[in-house]
Amino acid sequence: MKKSLAILILLMSSISFAQADGTEIITSAIKVDEQKISISSKGLDIRDVLYDLFKKTEHNFVIDSGVRFVLYLNLDGLSFDEALHIILKHGNLGYEVKNDIYYVGTNRSKAFLTKMDGSKAEANPEVKPTTSEPKPKAEEHKPVVKAPTLPPPNPAPVGKLDSKVLQKRLTTRLSVTDIREVFKAFADQTGVKIEVDKDVPDYKIDAFLINTSLKYALDVVTDATKLKYTFTEHQTLRISVK
Repeated sequence: MKKSLAILILLMSSISFAQADGTEIITSAIKVDEQKISISSKGLDIRDVLYDLFKKTEHNFVIDSGVRFVLYLNLDGLSFDEALHIILKHGNLGYEVKNDIYYVGTNRSKAFLTKMDGSKAEANPEVKPTTSEPKPKAEEHKPVVKAPTLPPPNPAPVGKLDSKVLQKRLTTRLSVTDIREVFKAFADQTGVKIEVDKDVPDYKIDAFLINTSLKYALDVVTDATKLKYTFTEHQTLRISVK
């Protein structure tokens, strides 16, 4: 009897319930079984579905501010890439991967949409060889211009505490959190005082970072939000607009 009751409770936990007033509670379930993913979402925000997907597959990620979309879908037995691409395609979102971190947003690359749509790949007609060889074009002698050497996106700040402070480790599992609270979590875990300028926008971001260095965490967040960080004369970190 106890075993039957446990099975019944388990089955009930994966479906939707209704409140006393008849309003349905929105539910979602993501299962990962031998690298195959099943997702069910009935009216959840796309950020919640992406958060669960990245968390259960142990991927680092950052979701840009402004992402909003209600998601209805039921997927079964897909790979991580297939599930991610389908979700982002329906939300008209793109993504980029830098240092094994997924950056998701409306202005990110959507090149994967073309790869998924076979009709687009076949849109160009077949080109048949001609019977005569085309005449070679006259060679154009253009001056060789060397591309300038650009600095890294967010160069490491120069200061007395670089080598020690920036290597401190931290872990955050924050969803739709004010960016100032994210930096506060960095400061609390590393003991490094972080000052955020008043003109930094009130971004709300997802920051899922597991056992990373302070420098790595700062690079991830400032790159996603177009901010920068530097050491101050008081040996603290300052977050400001680029």
